[in-house]
Amino acid sequence: MNMTRIILMLAFVFGVGASSVAQDVAALEDSLSRYYKILAGSKNDALSDSTSQKMRDLFIQSFAYPETFIYPFEKLNMSRITSADGRVRLFNWNQPKQDGTYKYYCFVLRRDIKTGTFEWFELIDNQKEVDKIENKILNSDKWMGALYYEIIPLSMEKKNNSYIVLGWDGKDDLTTRKMVDVLEFSGSKVRIGAAIFKSELGSQKRLIYEYSNDISMSIKYYPKKKCIVMDHLAPKNPMMTGVYADYGPDGTYDLYQLEKGKFELHEKIDVSEFAEDDERPYVDPRTRRRRR
Repeated sequence: MNMTRIILMLAFVFGVGASSVAQDVAALEDSLSRYYKILAGSKNDALSDSTSQKMRDLFIQSFAYPETFIYPFEKLNMSRITSADGRVRLFNWNQPKQDGTYKYYCFVLRRDIKTGTFEWFELIDNQKEVDKIENKILNSDKWMGALYYEIIPLSMEKKNNSYIVLGWDGKDDLTTRKMVDVLEFSGSKVRIGAAIFKSELGSQKRLIYEYSNDISMSIKYYPKKKCIVMDHLAPKNPMMTGVYADYGPDGTYDLYQLEKGKFELHEKIDVSEFAEDDERPYVDPRTRRRRR
């Protein structure tokens, strides 16, 4: 059995009173919130690195308490999302760097519904451009860093081990990326990527879209229709094909429809049937920082 799970089970069975636990987790939240504010205002990479490390250590401390999985952490203005089946929660933040790029941190918590205990995994940002990354299965220590804003169970069955995640990456001063990826649990490990996205190019393990920093792109999951809808990207000038700083939405939309466990691509769909639900659940971190 995973040592983290053993520790958490003991904490659950022999732990201190609920009010004391709540106070401990609340104190950790206050410290996390303080450091996150320091990180948001930092203009020094060394300070940012040390602040993120302190946040990382505090999160690991909080994982000694089973209550951490359901604790709201409302003071933290960062990505903290939970899957619809209540089994997986992510704590995820981006660290701006002075060269215009970002470093990412992510903890993945997976809960046992029956016992209330959970095991946790840390995703380590690889910070390298991997060739043909769309077709690579990644381990937790070779993660393609991103800021996730939605997590979706591939199935609502109890034995489901796969989750779709929608994410953002502020690649550099010229382009932004959005991605559709997969978290898969296998024993005591979590892997990133799965060959479930099908198009005329064959199967891909993740979807990556790169476009100009001057515009925004929408990728959204519609649970009732079990599909992912996104803006179709194209260069403003056909002669700039492959130069992603010139790419943006061309006014059409694509759709990946879940069919027999795979997402099948349908291009240039009629988006009018989705008009009744036009929420945009994601705010570009660059925009958020400019507002401060």
